[in-house]
Amino acid sequence: MKIFDIDGPLMRFLGNAFDFFMIFLLTALLCIPVVTAGAAMTAAQYVSMKIMRKEAPKVFSSYFGAFKSNFRQATLLWLIQLVILAVVAFDWIYVLSIGWGNVFLIYRAFLILASSIVVFVNLTMYAVIARFEMKGKDVMKTSFILAMTNFPFLAILVLIIGATVFCCIWFFSLLPAFFVIGFTGATAFHGFIMKRACARLEKKYEELNDKGESGIESDSESDAESDMNETGTEQED
Repeated sequence: MKIFDIDGPLMRFLGNAFDFFMIFLLTALLCIPVVTAGAAMTAAQYVSMKIMRKEAPKVFSSYFGAFKSNFRQATLLWLIQLVILAVVAFDWIYVLSIGWGNVFLIYRAFLILASSIVVFVNLTMYAVIARFEMKGKDVMKTSFILAMTNFPFLAILVLIIGATVFCCIWFFSLLPAFFVIGFTGATAFHGFIMKRACARLEKKYEELNDKGESGIESDSESDAESDMNETGTEQED
């Protein structure tokens, strides 16, 4: 049957599933030193979006090429984000320590809103770094816009990650299955969201560039050149 052909839909699906799992695994390992987490998440978004665009990248060379080329900017923005995450985490610890009901309603609402924005911006920021050539302040602004305009999809992503963690803890005997399926699916879905969001944003920037109104550039052309030699050593896409 054609479904079992090497180029058939089943084999392509399994191949992509394996690639997404490898992306998650590489990212998890490279996040352990903490300081390299920003570059790791940027590389993950870079390769994930290429797979979603059906560009069939070589996962390892593309991943480490993007990791290297984006390391400086991604690390700087990650350290800033890490400080913000630490402040938010401290606020949650403080609120929970004195009792959720003992905190003013307006403060609880603000804390939930601020936490959501921080998490969602973190989920979009590294795709922006991977996809566009921008200054740091433009990355943050664009990430916020993408976070707000893709709020429903990002909320679903957070639920998938949360459900995966819950299942891994409460159904420990099935941990390998939930771990592989859950995080592979989350990585793929994240790539799909960011591919879709960045494609729309890139179209708008191209229209502005045609009118001479935007100084922000996409990396698609340099990406195509790099793919020809399969080095993946320049920030491209």
